[in-house]
Amino acid sequence: MVNLLTADLNLLVALDALLVERNVTRAGARIGISQPAMSSSLQRLRRQFDDQLLTRVGSSYELTPLAQVLKEDVSQILRMVERTFDAQAVFDPASSTRSFRIVTSDYCLTALSGKLMTMLQEEAPGVQVHFDAVTPQAVERIKETLQSADLMLIPKGHFSGFPHMELFTDNWVCVTGATSPERTLTVEEMRDARWARLFGAEVDSTLADRRVYDLQLGEKTDIIVDSFLMLPFAVAGTARLALVQERLAQMLASVAGVRIMQLPISLPTLVECAWWHPTKTADPGHQWFRRLVARAAAQLDAAATDVVAPKTTEIPEAENHVEPQTAQHVLA
Repeated sequence: MVNLLTADLNLLVALDALLVERNVTRAGARIGISQPAMSSSLQRLRRQFDDQLLTRVGSSYELTPLAQVLKEDVSQILRMVERTFDAQAVFDPASSTRSFRIVTSDYCLTALSGKLMTMLQEEAPGVQVHFDAVTPQAVERIKETLQSADLMLIPKGHFSGFPHMELFTDNWVCVTGATSPERTLTVEEMRDARWARLFGAEVDSTLADRRVYDLQLGEKTDIIVDSFLMLPFAVAGTARLALVQERLAQMLASVAGVRIMQLPISLPTLVECAWWHPTKTADPGHQWFRRLVARAAAQLDAAATDVVAPKTTEIPEAENHVEPQTAQHVLA
């Protein structure tokens, strides 16, 4: 094992820049060091790993297989180190320059970010928020994802065993580019229609997708996209159907030129939640950020007159229910 007392951990910063930029000059500029200094760091890293890490292919550089494996691990390690040094006994949002990272879908970002960013500007103008797209891989590696991110915004039903709080709910509708009036579809129309779908047939991206395909109502999928925002535009001008959150459908119907169709079947209500790693529960800055996200979500319901504290579910081993801002947990 590498002796961490003698290892130069600054090389991790250089390694991350090199793996992202795949260019010595750009990597040096990224972290503010000269090209010769970055070249020296690359040579030291090559000796450390006994691997070239970057290999020239034509006029550019490509990552070696080992470098591809290291890329995500190094990025996660640096984010965890940054959070460690950002930790404060008392968090003052008005003066903080802390960065928070949210992994989320484009749907949730579209619904929530406007209100969240407005509140952030008013209460914590120096705080930054980085949004990363949720992917099937991020869900499969949920523990690693929650270790490197502050929050993951994803509906209930994909995993369990981590602290979370409910944010808001939504229903499912179909959108179509057909010129028929808005109405309730029939089961036969759903079965006969061609569909646009998120990610593709090998991935049940939502609980609603699972229900539709279990009923064999969406088997004729011939358009596959990788974001919810693309779905209405993918069916525009056609008779195809796409399963979309009602909130998103209402926002994009006129822009994409699609019609909203109600479903003849019952689908699970979408319960959007914020999930986090148990080791972050007691962090004062994280507690403040969770409350901010919850308040922004509460404003999505125009009929709501009071901000209600969201329901919070801690890890199964917890003996008592406590609110997210005061919960104390360690990873077993």
